[in-house]
Amino acid sequence: MQNVFNYEKVGQKGRIEQFVLLSTSPRRRDLLAFLNPALSSVEVDERALEEHFMEVFKEDDFLTRAAKVCCEITKAKSDMELEADTLYISADTMVISDGKIFNKPVDLQEARQMLYSYFGKSHDVVTAVCLRMQGYLEVFYTVARIEFAPFYPELEQVVEDYLTIKQPLDKAGAYGFQELDPRLIKSVTGDIHTIIGLPVAEVSERIFKTDQ
Repeated sequence: MQNVFNYEKVGQKGRIEQFVLLSTSPRRRDLLAFLNPALSSVEVDERALEEHFMEVFKEDDFLTRAAKVCCEITKAKSDMELEADTLYISADTMVISDGKIFNKPVDLQEARQMLYSYFGKSHDVVTAVCLRMQGYLEVFYTVARIEFAPFYPELEQVVEDYLTIKQPLDKAGAYGFQELDPRLIKSVTGDIHTIIGLPVAEVSERIFKTDQ
């Protein structure tokens, strides 16, 4: 299974003196702590962008279509005035299951439906990343596949505890991977940090490697 896909690249990185993470996600902040980034964010209408680009990419298979949409949303999050010698990092994560995009649930009932729908099968998680600075743009996405265990009665309380104790409403697909009870997870293919919200190894390599 291929896990890393290039989407767009323009220009070359210049000297980087500062990093800015364009995200309000505490998970991404923790994952990029080694960069000590400044924090900012750009408000975008993600659902409007999703609707528009799902139509633009309608000829692609559903996973590729959703991944490209994720890339466009990520790019939009970095559409701002750029300071010199500053690398801006934005990201977006989508959960794709049963030929649908599972966004953040609107309420606990929808979160419950999402979680129960995962049992006994696999679904995909896409994280798109945009690295941007003056004269440089690079967008790529990574894909991971997560297989849930088949449902059995003891797991009902596991799900209900998660819904009660954690905060599923602010997470795509109604879960944060690092918070899930290990009894729910059968296997993972790909970088688990794609599922958490940022493929850190790939991001670091693209920032610090020397362009050929």
